[in-house]
Amino acid sequence: MAKRWKKEETTYMKRYAAKRRVGELAERFGVDGGAVRAKLDELELEAVDHHRPRSEPDPGIAPLEKGIKALYAKKYAQAEKLLAQAESDALQNDVANHARRYLAAARSRLAEARKSRTDPYLEAVYLRNQGNFAAALEICSRGGRQGKDERFAHLAASIHALTGDVDKAAKLLELAIRLNPRNRVLAFHDSDFAALREDPEYAGLFAVAD
Repeated sequence: MAKRWKKEETTYMKRYAAKRRVGELAERFGVDGGAVRAKLDELELEAVDHHRPRSEPDPGIAPLEKGIKALYAKKYAQAEKLLAQAESDALQNDVANHARRYLAAARSRLAEARKSRTDPYLEAVYLRNQGNFAAALEICSRGGRQGKDERFAHLAASIHALTGDVDKAAKLLELAIRLNPRNRVLAFHDSDFAALREDPEYAGLFAVAD
């Protein structure tokens, strides 16, 4: 018959288990060592000569952690591979669910990045959003795009405004407005042009009719 542990016995076990041997605890409670070990495991305690069995880590955890790190580092292809591995290797549902959520995010970012490479404007926008201003400007100027396409002119203007080159920003924004007057309204509401809007010299670029 299994021992029915009293509250005071459980309290004693919690307080002194780590300082006693299994035999000492068994003698105190009048039970055999197996009953003591079972109670120690139940309470997640360890006696001096008894150690609870350690469960092996879920094999999905390591690739999950590496995949999340790759995702935040914007290494989307690597993140997708690692997170897919984590999902397939995971033994626990919560690990698999975490991997699945991050995997969806990685695949979404990867699809966005791949799509951007098929359209130079989207590629330039993508690079600009990643903070790679020099590469984005190179695409905008390649083949004279920013001089004849209002999208590239507006994008290049916003990048120059962000980097503090207000003169270039103003010239390109003026060109973008000439190519498409709608860019005046867009610039009026675009926070990238905040510094330019505050400069009286360029106020005319933002004069939107009521």
